[in-house]
Amino acid sequence: MKFLFALLFLATLAQAQDVRRAVPVAAEGSPVDNLAKFLAGIPVAESSPLAKLQKSGKYREHSKAFERYWLRYGENFFVPMRQWSDAELAPRISGELPVFYFFSGPDALAVRAFYPDAIDYILGGLEPVGSVPPPESLDGPRLEAALANLRKSTEVILSYGHFITKDMKAELELTDIRGVMPIMMAFIAMSGGEVMEVSYFGVGSSGAAVEFGSSYRGASGMLPGVRITFRPNSQSVPRRIHYIQADVSDGGIGSNGAVTTWAAGFGEGNAYLKAASYLMHEAYFSKIRQFLLRQSKSVLQDDSGIPLKYFRDENWRLWFFGRYTGTLDIFKKYWQPEMDAAFQEATPALPFGIGYKWRVGESNLVLAVKQQAPKAEPVAPVVPVAPVAPETTGPEVIFGR
Repeated sequence: MKFLFALLFLATLAQAQDVRRAVPVAAEGSPVDNLAKFLAGIPVAESSPLAKLQKSGKYREHSKAFERYWLRYGENFFVPMRQWSDAELAPRISGELPVFYFFSGPDALAVRAFYPDAIDYILGGLEPVGSVPPPESLDGPRLEAALANLRKSTEVILSYGHFITKDMKAELELTDIRGVMPIMMAFIAMSGGEVMEVSYFGVGSSGAAVEFGSSYRGASGMLPGVRITFRPNSQSVPRRIHYIQADVSDGGIGSNGAVTTWAAGFGEGNAYLKAASYLMHEAYFSKIRQFLLRQSKSVLQDDSGIPLKYFRDENWRLWFFGRYTGTLDIFKKYWQPEMDAAFQEATPALPFGIGYKWRVGESNLVLAVKQQAPKAEPVAPVVPVAPVAPETTGPEVIFGR
């Protein structure tokens, strides 16, 4: 079964450079990488204390379930998103820049598909950072419950491409395997990556990060965070996912702006927004909206991100992809006439679904790329010239497709 799955998987994902869940031959690895593989249902080295746990019937069910989830996600989302990025994003942006993905929860997959060349991914959400105890320290029922909850917490995104925040808040604290960190570790392993290190940090009121190492020791008032260092494959340079648990409403950011000060330390980057509950349409999310508009050289988003009106000036060039089919009923007050008008003309189709309208043919993406400011030229003496006929080609196009 595993061998057949691996062959089918590799055939399906052959064009995705970093996706390589190979035929599962166990190899020596670091304890943290073996833990990531264990969570993802992938065989670990026989020398690992986790190897004997993988022989139980309950664990084999866990492994088979994740095989199904990942094959479905790879076919419907990861591979077409990666191919689309190569064709549409790579020619228009600097893909190695840091990626800002607030409102992400543990969704480390989408940014890796769209921005495979980035070194630093800055994620944020309300979900807890979490922890994983040594699985061999848990008795059978507790381990089975924890793995079952891990599957439940990831099934939605691996089926539909996004998380449901209200469900995640409750689910991520139910068992011994807690928070976003184990999910992100599993996603790295499932997509063929190697987890190299997991370390905790905290961000104080000044926006400076304090490193804690293998366990979180932050004080009250400090924003907790976790950093996962990994390699997408054995030939690639290490990458880092930095996740911070933070309320990015205006009230949560507050006057000191700890989370935005910390994030600004990575420099200018590319922003990604998906299934963001239209929060930045509201006045009380103005600070994070302003941060992303100021700090980002490009923004890739569905219609739930930053309202289109904020990009309608000479600072941004726009491209539209897919279809604008309106909002879900619970978000109907956020329908945008400007989006509807922009998508009236034919736009390139998206080969995948994304966001709340996750079915192919129903969803949209907007790419906004910041324009270079014009350079000041020395003023030359005015020389009278004969009048010329007006041009007939029209003004320069600022809002491209």
